[in-house]
Amino acid sequence: MRIISAGIQRPAVIILALTSFLMLSAFQASAQDNSRASFPKGSVQKGNDHTFSHDLNAETITFEAVNPGTQVAGRMAVTITAAVRGNRLFDGQSAVGSHLQAACQATFSFVPYYPYSPSYSATVRLMQVAGDTTDDSIFFDFGLRTTGSDGSVQWFKLREVVTATEDGAQIAFEQLPLPAKLIAQPELPCGTRID
Repeated sequence: MRIISAGIQRPAVIILALTSFLMLSAFQASAQDNSRASFPKGSVQKGNDHTFSHDLNAETITFEAVNPGTQVAGRMAVTITAAVRGNRLFDGQSAVGSHLQAACQATFSFVPYYPYSPSYSATVRLMQVAGDTTDDSIFFDFGLRTTGSDGSVQWFKLREVVTATEDGAQIAFEQLPLPAKLIAQPELPCGTRID
């Protein structure tokens, strides 16, 4: 076994550090773009017929979130499989309106930035949202009951926004303030719609 000289090790360490920095920078830029994911592949819009069909398969969306119990900031990652259907109007701003519907299943994972706080995860087997809209966008507010890496339970309130575009569909998530209903009734099922 040969020992590599110190003269060769230093350039190798510098190259490794530079490569790691570039990969981290690219990952952070990609993560910022993932808070609202646009999915053009798999979309179908039939000529002048404005029916809309779009499928997602295990797409990942990330966004900033805060643990409502401890106020520790972190990142929420959502892996979603969904079918988006509807009748989209041409201009997207008509007073007549469009009709959109989406059915999806998703896994959620909250990872705190503070390393000593627990991470949380949950799976929602079926979320459905449908409605009429004048701006080609519908939303759905729901409670997410998560289980922590330490066994604790934490609720998050999230909003899913589904938007039909000429090129496909956009799905975005955002965190909303936790209502007293989720604190007072912790036995509610995960994915409970909150109006």
